[in-house]
Amino acid sequence: MKNEIELKLQISERDVWRLLRLPMLNAVTLKKFPSQQLNNTYYDTADFRLCKRGIAVRLRQIGRTWLQTVKTEGRVIAGLHERPEWEIETREGTIDFSRLPDAQLKSLLEKTLDGASLQVVFGTDFTRLIRVLQLNNGTQCEFCLDRGKISAVSAQVNICEVELEIIAGDPLALFDFVRALLEQVPLTLARDSKAARGFALALGATPRPVKAQKIALDKHMTVEQGFVAIAAACMDNLSANAAGCIAGEDAEYLHQMRVAIRRLRTAIHLFSDHLDAEKMIAIVDELRWLSGQLGMTRDLDVFLSETLLPTLAAWPKHQGLQRIRDSITARRNAAMAASRAALQSARYQRLLLDLGARLVAISGEAGGPSGADESITLLEFARVALKQHRKQLIRRANHLLELTPEERHRVRISGKRLRYAAGFFLPLFSTKRSEPYVRALANLQTSLGALNDAATTKTILSQLADEESNESAAIVQAWALGVSHGELTHLPQAYEQFVQQQTFW
Repeated sequence: MKNEIELKLQISERDVWRLLRLPMLNAVTLKKFPSQQLNNTYYDTADFRLCKRGIAVRLRQIGRTWLQTVKTEGRVIAGLHERPEWEIETREGTIDFSRLPDAQLKSLLEKTLDGASLQVVFGTDFTRLIRVLQLNNGTQCEFCLDRGKISAVSAQVNICEVELEIIAGDPLALFDFVRALLEQVPLTLARDSKAARGFALALGATPRPVKAQKIALDKHMTVEQGFVAIAAACMDNLSANAAGCIAGEDAEYLHQMRVAIRRLRTAIHLFSDHLDAEKMIAIVDELRWLSGQLGMTRDLDVFLSETLLPTLAAWPKHQGLQRIRDSITARRNAAMAASRAALQSARYQRLLLDLGARLVAISGEAGGPSGADESITLLEFARVALKQHRKQLIRRANHLLELTPEERHRVRISGKRLRYAAGFFLPLFSTKRSEPYVRALANLQTSLGALNDAATTKTILSQLADEESNESAAIVQAWALGVSHGELTHLPQAYEQFVQQQTFW
């Protein structure tokens, strides 16, 4: 068994030869190998039991040699894939788990299969160009350029990607090298492996927006381990929605990316005493930039769907409202184009690389760089953090109905931070106790969010003052105020229900 560590990157076919001719690539090349044609067949049960457990079983043909490979679930941080891999020689078309040297792996496969037979589910056929590179600090890696296709029963997708796999040395050198490559040629960090893409193809999975998932935390983790797990999950959620957002298929993709950014910023704020502040400043600034690039699009989406279209439904023939709709739609489309451009930029890829490198570095550091108390467990840290954020929310929400919109916005921010923090740490606590608390907090956030939407409506309408009649804008503003008044009436009850909830930590 070896622990496969590799950085995966997608590249456009038109940029391949530009990449291969780069002087900086040739300067670090120790050895070139003849290209190989790799034919791979992936196996699973009819109900995809292996896939559901994060296991991939593959037969690979290289010339006259057949290799059987088993990979189990690992982790991905900003395109850096790390997972255990077992590989043995076998015969053509023969899967033989009995020859695997790892007893625990054989037991896992036996329990997972439970007597079910294996069948071919998809194949990958590609040409691989291989080089060995010598990077910073003596780190050696294998550079593989793969071009071909993934084929299932009734569909196929193209492969054009680069893998940089560690042979010996520091994985951080891979991030440094790719940063330099980005200055010369467009590259995109790849979230999904070939196996993951193949299984999605075989399953006929329809792409859809991805919401944040429960994070695998353990109460005995160190604070740093907890931060890496949380931040990596936020990054994965961000990356999972990027392609859909760029395609513009559904506004929900952009919304989930915005949520992922806010969760990530909350995590950095939450763990700030345990992080190297100087190394996080630039990352926080870039996350703020990205949030701004997506924010206007989201604000206009919400304005259109939650305020303007309901107003138009009440006055469907009002020409002034129709002109506002057309104007806002044009602005929304322009904002969306800017959002897509940001996500396709080298700047966005550098942000992912910088944050990924920081998480990998924190994973490898012994003790915290900040000098904070590293003796506490993640569970103890979570209890203190949740208590502090609840206290801040209650302090800011004092005399809630008398607060200005700006002051209520600060209450909303405190509520968001508490809600995200609670979401992070839920696996450490009893679900029975946490669910009522999270529901009450979500209800409070809904009311505060609706009030914030009304304030955003006022800002958007003020930008139309020179273009649209005051009457039309006044109708929309009145509608928004009517909705916000209803939420304002509900707000004290929502807040009281939250305050009365017993804390779960």
